[in-house]
Amino acid sequence: MTKNISYGEARIYLGVVAGLLGILLCTGEVAAAEKKGASVKPKSTPPRAIATAPVCSPDLHPKIAKVAPDHVKPGMKIAIKGNNFGKKECFKDVSFGSTSIKKFKVVDDTLVEATVPAKLKPGMMKVHVQTAGGTADNTVLVEAK
Repeated sequence: MTKNISYGEARIYLGVVAGLLGILLCTGEVAAAEKKGASVKPKSTPPRAIATAPVCSPDLHPKIAKVAPDHVKPGMKIAIKGNNFGKKECFKDVSFGSTSIKKFKVVDDTLVEATVPAKLKPGMMKVHVQTAGGTADNTVLVEAK
């Protein structure tokens, strides 16, 4: 008696067979090398940058407590104060509205210094920070230059 199987079931069976075949081939290579007296070592090691990369926690959600000053002009330096900004390597971006900026400095987990972009129109605008744990925003008033 034969049983018809679905396409999805066939894919699962094929995946299991391929996985088992890979294990058998791998263990066969290891056994052959060990028979010859060779030690089996990994074929590659991770690059040093990967081995020493910082651990960025997605659980630490950033929060902006204050942007100083809260009335800004294009080209002005500001301080973004808050918490859970994380390590410098885990901090991703500062933006004004949809304008991402390149000039910012992560001082520590609670302070980021940034420069207001030169081409912003006057009015209320959201300042966003993005970290490994998410985004946070606060509103500032952008004045004419």
